[in-house]
Amino acid sequence: MARLRVVIGDASRPMLVFMELLLQPHFEIVASVTDGEALLLAAQSMRPELIILDFSLSFLDGLAVAKRLRIELPRAKVVFFTTHEDPVYAEAAFAVGASGYLVKQRTDDLLHFLIRIVNGELIQHPERMKRPESAPGNECLSPSR
Repeated sequence: MARLRVVIGDASRPMLVFMELLLQPHFEIVASVTDGEALLLAAQSMRPELIILDFSLSFLDGLAVAKRLRIELPRAKVVFFTTHEDPVYAEAAFAVGASGYLVKQRTDDLLHFLIRIVNGELIQHPERMKRPESAPGNECLSPSR
């Protein structure tokens, strides 16, 4: 059985190395980049099944990249792996077609969540993210797709 092809985008080179080491035994890492334009080019040429990215990328932010990926590679699963715990970020990610939103400092088992996402689940972890004090409510967000 062929391993799924993955493109990873994160502004932090050490984070890219960590993710490569963690995921390489399970996936075929076809590109690992620090900027949005390079991620789009890699995704267009390599046609991965899974794209993992952060909001913070050079040249094009992760949200702009995700919007373009939904149009250009609609079958690819796009997962945000980020430090942003504000629910506004998660809502924005799902609004542009993300299949997953994982908070780095709260995700103990990245592989577990990625497999669930690849298998068709929409995942937000943690499920309950605290809304900023100025926003009403602290309800659970559920991806609206």
